[in-house]
This record gives sequence, structure tokens and C-alpha cells, in this order.
Amino acid sequence: MDVIVDAMDNFETRYLLNRAALKRGVPMVHGGVRGLDGQVTTIVPGEIACLRCIFPKAPPRETLPVLGATAGVIGCIQAMEVVKYVVGVGELLKNRLLLFNGWDMKFSEVEVARNPKCEDCGGSSGEREEADDI
Repeated sequence: MDVIVDAMDNFETRYLLNRAALKRGVPMVHGGVRGLDGQVTTIVPGEIACLRCIFPKAPPRETLPVLGATAGVIGCIQAMEVVKYVVGVGELLKNRLLLFNGWDMKFSEVEVARNPKCEDCGGSSGEREEADDI
């Protein structure tokens, strides 16, 4: 595989994908939705913050309806990131979390950074020894 696309509905599975991406050195395009809100980032192992660096703890589980249009917006942005990565054009969302606010139809961006104490990547070369069981 060339790229992992995260379209999971829970953080436990996202963290598994994160560790698999780190272990294999495969980029992962994270996307998440909640109601009318969404987020996207592209994680390149060994170069930038991993998913757990960005989200050290999973948010509490909740059951919220998701508007299909929100998932469509986020999915399209993820697809664009994959195409840009595979073709090698444009600027990826590396070390940036793109936030979509469907309530007000606004996009914003948050810079993210590696955590040297990250439980998954340790902020070092992109993987930890414990990832061998994935």
C-alpha cells in the first residue's frame, strides 16, 4: 500500500492504524467527523507528528448523528491529500490539522508538533519497538 486512509469511527481503531502506519513507514491521511464538524491531517511517519502526538488521549465515546454532507466534505479533502501525495504535487497537511465548521461554513487550521514523549512514536524515528505486534 502507498497510503492509509483513516475513515474510522473510533479512536481505538485509529490508534491501531497509526501504529501500523508508523511500523511500516506508510503515510496516513486522518479524517474525522462529528455532527457538522470535521478534521483532516496527513501524517508522514518519521517526519512529523503522528496521530497520538496530536491526540494523546481518545475523546470520550459518544453517539452523535453525522450529516452525510460533512463526511462528504472531509472525504473529498482526504482524497485530494492522497492524490497530492501519490502524484507528488502541492503542499500536504503535514503538521497542520485542518478543521471544518459546517455550522458556519468556515475552515481553520491548527499547527501540530511531535511529542518527544509520544506513546506511539516517541517523537523519534517514527516507530517504537512495541509496534511489532501489529
